[in-house]
Amino acid sequence: MFPPSKLRELSPRTRVRKAARILQGLEMDAATGRPPDRGYLRELLRAIGVMDAAAPREAMAGLAAAIEQAADNAVLLRGINALRHALLAVLDAAPAEWDLVSLETGLLDRGDLEVFPFTVYLEDIRSPFNVGSLFRTAEAFGARSMLISPHTPLPTHPRARRTALGAVDALPWETCSLERLATLDDVFALELGGTPIGDFTFPSAGVVLVGSEELGLSPEALRLADEKRGRVSIPLAGAKRSLNVSVAFGILMYAWQASLSRKGR
Repeated sequence: MFPPSKLRELSPRTRVRKAARILQGLEMDAATGRPPDRGYLRELLRAIGVMDAAAPREAMAGLAAAIEQAADNAVLLRGINALRHALLAVLDAAPAEWDLVSLETGLLDRGDLEVFPFTVYLEDIRSPFNVGSLFRTAEAFGARSMLISPHTPLPTHPRARRTALGAVDALPWETCSLERLATLDDVFALELGGTPIGDFTFPSAGVVLVGSEELGLSPEALRLADEKRGRVSIPLAGAKRSLNVSVAFGILMYAWQASLSRKGR
């Protein structure tokens, strides 16, 4: 565990960032019923309380004092959460509440997680915001990898990165032509006019094709899916007859993962 005394050896912004990461780890422990060691927490709070101008001392010290006086785990959890958010505000950083983040690198840590044999092919998605959202959802559901068509914005695009909230660096991806998928068997499409999602038989492993927000999948992609596993659709009941591609994709990924649970995975 990182010694709080070493915070003083870091540059001001790095010091604040490191303290926020440590608090996130302690917060997640407290949320799962493992309160942090009070001695370590006290030492950390004192180090945070004397931080220089990179963080407002009085506010930090006040929050730290409230944590030290917390009588039960629920109060302690809320106190740690409040202090972490105060540090993130200093950094002008958007919080990602319960991400599993390496305290050393600050990146999403998939090391101990189960990865499902799901691959996602993004064909001509036009919005980098949607690309980032699709990455975030795919990673959250344990997908193995992402394939990007030549006309889809790269996930390294600043707007994609902003929406992905770290998933771009955690989920393997590469650019890929549709033709490369022709030799695979378990390929299916998320598209209108297919089998309702509640009746679709998902493969235990495979590739799902996700198409353009405006035009859907290309005729070539649909032909490939129809030759393999077919199309899956999400029935809608409202006057609005479409969903944002990232929302529809989230519904699909939940259903695909649930299908493995029913098979005993």
